[in-house]
Amino acid sequence: MNEREYQHKIKGDLERIYREQEVAVQWYPFRGDGRRQYCPIVDVAVGPFATERRYEARYAQLLEGTRAFVELLIEKHNRNVEDSEKTSFEAIAYFNENARCLFCIEVEETGTRKHCLGDLVNASALGRIGLLVARSQKVLRIFVRQRVYLRFLADVGKNTFKTNNALVLTEQQLDECLASALQGG
Repeated sequence: MNEREYQHKIKGDLERIYREQEVAVQWYPFRGDGRRQYCPIVDVAVGPFATERRYEARYAQLLEGTRAFVELLIEKHNRNVEDSEKTSFEAIAYFNENARCLFCIEVEETGTRKHCLGDLVNASALGRIGLLVARSQKVLRIFVRQRVYLRFLADVGKNTFKTNNALVLTEQQLDECLASALQGG
């Protein structure tokens, strides 16, 4: 399955989990905000989309309503990172309250380090929870190392970007989480 087909598979699964919410592939979070602004394209996003107003309370409600699914995502993420990078539901559920979407998902197979860094920043900045889906071991290592690097910058007092709400999973791990949620587990 190519990357675009996989994005549509994720979309279909998430539409079944978040029945009342719009799920978009190739979502433009800043469409119409002017030509002078950088406008990322998100691979998969789960709404509601905060383009006209904010949804802090609704995002919290949706995360609590699917807590088992979110905690499974976190569990898989925690297997991929060092102890200092591990997280919990409580640590990320309210981290990015001014998000543009509930989940901002970037799927990456062969991107450069700079492309992956852009994915990491965009997923964290735009989603209440950012999901970085690595379709190769190389990309998984890149995402994990970039999170460690950004945390290191913060630890030594350098200017940085906090990505505490960005979870790094493999394609197989995300598929397992989606299947579990769809089976009611």
